Amino acid sequence: MKFKIFTLYPDIFTSFLNNSLIARGLAKEVIDIKLINWRDTHGKGVHKQVDDKPFGGGSGMVLQCEPIHQSLTENNALSSLFASPKSLYPNNSRFYELNRLSPQKKVTILTTPRGFPLNQDILYWLSTFEEINILSGRFEGFDDRVNNMVDVELSLGDFVLNGGEVASMAIIEGVSRLTKGFITKESSIDHDSFSKSLNYYAENSEYSKQSDVKNFSLETSKEYNLFDNNFWYSRIEQYEHPIYTRPVIWNSLEVPAVLVNGNHKLIQKWQINWYKNNIIN
Repeated sequence: MKFKIFTLYPDIFTSFLNNSLIARGLAKEVIDIKLINWRDTHGKGVHKQVDDKPFGGGSGMVLQCEPIHQSLTENNALSSLFASPKSLYPNNSRFYELNRLSPQKKVTILTTPRGFPLNQDILYWLSTFEEINILSGRFEGFDDRVNNMVDVELSLGDFVLNGGEVASMAIIEGVSRLTKGFITKESSIDHDSFSKSLNYYAENSEYSKQSDVKNFSLETSKEYNLFDNNFWYSRIEQYEHPIYTRPVIWNSLEVPAVLVNGNHKLIQKWQINWYKNNIIN
């Protein structure tokens, strides 16, 4: 299994990569993890700028879309859905259906508070890919136009972290455990909590009748109920409004005009009611 992690702080991963089962998996070449700092390769100017102030005002800095697009493209990690019209919803369900009809070799993930909550069924699904690319955020977040560059948006839960690196580590650990050769006694993962074979104990098969052992597959799990847009939309009022930074027009994608007109009363109204103005039937 190959992982590419896009992060502005690769040093956070130093201990993670050099200890325990992850270090052993890397040594056995069962997994491969590449860290990519898009500031180093695509930051602008002397200070390698990759962020800017948010349009419409507000605290924090917003990660710009252009350097991220360049880095994802350079590393063959840009979503195939990027050229399609941008949706209010994350790409999750569209990519899921695309992969169901025509299995893909790789998937690009954005770790974000508005992402679909990570669970064991999603980890099983992710383990079917050959390559997983993960974009880890920082600061105030991503320019909203970045969301269309990824296949899937995932979250660890209803809380906010300093950045996406911890979430990336969780995904790496969860998927690696399901990768053949990573765990020495592979049958042990069949009986982990939330496992597809939980309570169909067969590690000591000589004590069980074969008829007592049930074989599970992806088709028999709940994973075909993943990424329902109704779930995401039911929680939309809990999510922060979209944020944007320079440039105003990028790759034919424009910042909403209200955010650049200087009328702060209208800007605040838009920020409060953005989801009401973007209802998709």
